[in-house]
Amino acid sequence: MTQADIILNRLCDLQGTNFQVTDVKVTEHQILWQVEHKEKAVFVCPCCKAELSHSHDNRWITIQDVPLGRKKCVWRVKRHRVLCTCSLNVHVEFMPFRSRHHFLTQRFVDFIEQTLCSKMFTVADVARLFELDYGVVYKIDHEVLLRLIQQVEIPDPIHISVDEKSFKKGHSYVTIVTDTDTKDVIWVSAGNKKESLDQFFVAIGADRCQKIRTVAKDLHQPYALSCKEFIPQALEVPDPFHVVQRLNQAIDESRKELAVGSVLPVNRRKTINNMQWILRYRQENMRPQHLAGLETLAKINEPLFKAYLHKEVFYEFFEFKPTEIIEAKEFLVRWIVGAFQIGLKALTSFAEYLGRHTEILLNIVKTQRSSAISEGINRKISVIKGMAYGYKNIQYFMLKIMQRCGVLGSLWKPAFH
Repeated sequence: MTQADIILNRLCDLQGTNFQVTDVKVTEHQILWQVEHKEKAVFVCPCCKAELSHSHDNRWITIQDVPLGRKKCVWRVKRHRVLCTCSLNVHVEFMPFRSRHHFLTQRFVDFIEQTLCSKMFTVADVARLFELDYGVVYKIDHEVLLRLIQQVEIPDPIHISVDEKSFKKGHSYVTIVTDTDTKDVIWVSAGNKKESLDQFFVAIGADRCQKIRTVAKDLHQPYALSCKEFIPQALEVPDPFHVVQRLNQAIDESRKELAVGSVLPVNRRKTINNMQWILRYRQENMRPQHLAGLETLAKINEPLFKAYLHKEVFYEFFEFKPTEIIEAKEFLVRWIVGAFQIGLKALTSFAEYLGRHTEILLNIVKTQRSSAISEGINRKISVIKGMAYGYKNIQYFMLKIMQRCGVLGSLWKPAFH
C-alpha cells in the first residue's frame, strides 16, 4: 500500500477495518469515494461478529459522508451479505463506518448530533445545511436525545422552581422543574396536574425530597397539594410576577366594571375605557401625556384613580428585608383593608386572594427568592417552539426542553468510540 493510499484511508477513518479506498473522483460539486474490501477479504457477521471467509452475494450501495467545504462527499461501497451459522439467515455484513439506521457514515451522524446538541439549530436548519431529508435528521435528533436522557442524573436540588408551559392549543401543558441555584431545567413531565409534579418527587426519592428548602411557584392548587404531600418542610414561595399580573388584571377588571356596567355618563365611560394602557404603567415610567391622562381620571372617577394609586403602593411590599417580616405583614394587612375601602369588586376579590395567602406571600420576603428563572426559561421555550413552528410529539418537545434549557445538550458524546 502506497503512502497516498494510507492517507486516503485515514481521511475516511478506514484504518483498522476490512475496507480500503480504491478510487477517488472529484467534480465541481462532490467528491466520490469508492470503498471496497481489502485483498484478503474478511466478512463480519452483524449478529455474532464472527469473521467469515466467504460471502453470500454483493452489491454497490451509496452512503453520504461529512461534506468537505461546499463539496458533498459520497461513498460508493461494495457491500456483501453473509450466511452465518448463528441464525442461518442471510444478513448484510457489519460495516463499522456506516450508521445502523441511515444511509450515512457514522461519523456524519455524530457530526449532525453534535451540531443539534451544541448549536441553536433546528432540525429544518440542519436538513437544509447538509441537504438531507427532514425525516432523516429528525430521527437522528430524536435518537440522540433518547440516548442522552438515559445518562442524566437528577441532582440533589436545595431550591427549586416549578412552572407550567403550554405544549399546544387545547390546554395541553408540561410541568417544568428548575434548579434555581444552577439555573438548569432538571425535570419535565406531561400535564400540569398534581400527578405531573408527583412524578418528580417520586423519581428523586424521599431522602432527597427532605433536602429541598424552598419551592418557588405560582399558587396553582395541584402543585401546592403535591408539595404539601412530598416536601412539607419546604417553604412555598409564590412568584411576584404572577402576583403583580393578578393585580393588574384586577385593575383592568375594575376599569371594565366602570366602563361597561356602571351608571356613569357615556362620555366618562368612554374615557375610562380608553385608559387601558395608562393603568398598566408604573407611575415612575409614565410620560407627560400619560400623567395628563391620570389627572383626567382623578377628575372623572375617584375610585378607579384611588385603585391605581393603591396598586402603586403594593410594589413596596417586595422591598422589605427578611429582618422586617413583621413590618411586611402589617403593610400587607393595611393594603388589604385599603383595597376593601375603595369598593371596586375586582380589587376586593384580589384583596381576598391576598388574605387567603398572606403567610405564603410573606415567604417572598423571608427567602428573597422567586421563580423568575422559570419565567426566563419559559421565554426561551417559546423561542424554541417558534423556531420549530410547534411540536406534535410531546415526548420530543420535553426532550428539546431538557436539551436547550437543561444539561442534556452538554452530555453529548459519540455513540460509538
